[in-house]
Amino acid sequence: MSVPPEKDRHTAQHVTPGGAWTLSLGTVAGIPIRIHFTFLLLLPWIAFVSNGNMTFITIIYVLGLFSCVLLHELGHSIVAQKFGLKVNEIVLYPIGGVARMEELPAKMQELIVALAGPAVNVVIAAIILTVLTAFGKLAPWSATLYTTNGFWWQKVAGANIVLALFNLIPAFPMDGGRVLRAILAMRMGQVRATDIAASVGQFLAIVFGFVGIFESPMLIIIAFFIYLGAGQEAAMYRGKALVEGVKVAEAMITDFKVLPVGATLQQAAELLLQTSQQDFPVMMDRQVIGVLSRQNLLRGISNIGGDGYVAGVMDREYLTATPEDSLSDLAAKMSGTQNTCAMVMYQGNLVGIVTMENMAELLVLRKLMQKNNPNPHNV
Repeated sequence: MSVPPEKDRHTAQHVTPGGAWTLSLGTVAGIPIRIHFTFLLLLPWIAFVSNGNMTFITIIYVLGLFSCVLLHELGHSIVAQKFGLKVNEIVLYPIGGVARMEELPAKMQELIVALAGPAVNVVIAAIILTVLTAFGKLAPWSATLYTTNGFWWQKVAGANIVLALFNLIPAFPMDGGRVLRAILAMRMGQVRATDIAASVGQFLAIVFGFVGIFESPMLIIIAFFIYLGAGQEAAMYRGKALVEGVKVAEAMITDFKVLPVGATLQQAAELLLQTSQQDFPVMMDRQVIGVLSRQNLLRGISNIGGDGYVAGVMDREYLTATPEDSLSDLAAKMSGTQNTCAMVMYQGNLVGIVTMENMAELLVLRKLMQKNNPNPHNV
């Protein structure tokens, strides 16, 4: 998948998919690391499975495992960066981690990126087991399975092996499912490959859920996320296929309102009520200096009142595109950064706006046209 040109591109790095539901842990290799608030649910879960015997060592052991999960996601992310793909963030959840990329790798790139994560876990396990063997500390695996005390390093090694093998199960969108999709995409279209991989993933999710009823509630939770994720990504790829080859100019809004930099939030609110527009370019003369979203407008009025100025709450970093840019590439960037709109620039002038809403409308229209006229060259 090609990387969009850097010109006229402002990435809103302070707006992240995790949003207010995450806590920043810092940055590694230029990638923000965040922990989701649901991670706190892990502590009562540990207490439950350990029958209330939650020692400090147990907590350290679990945090060590999640450090391995973080390294797993960094494996994906750093390899993706080597291919020139932007990684917006890594978010840690109670059931694992997610590396959010601005664009999805294509075919062979996806195969390598998908395998990088499990490969990190294999390397971690190999290092630990090599050191334990060298010092004569390697115990029979049966001894580590039936005790809650001791053998912590060996347990971490075993957990990394399990993590690698589990992630390689071809349950899309897990790593194994992405490997399957990448292999299929080499023989067929990426949309068809995604549909097949998603179907396999949803079937395995149902199996996981059924087994989880009798074995572990955690499997039911994992099954739910796999089933949901597979369906969402398949739908996204079908939508991408509908706009393949479509230019930004075909989707942009040319009849839009703007706000001067000196406008108050009250004036912006009145404009919001008068139009169906949700995002407003903020202008200084003929130059766009920011974007005021409906969400920021409402938050600004709540915090500082209607007499405050739009310049104080607008986003100063925003996405831009040109009329000739690929709409599918712009959609990938917008979904990756959670921007709700992009400014369309031509020769330094604002000529249009693209929002998620009008892109969705275009998708619906093209889908209806494709249904009535299956020849894609005539759509």
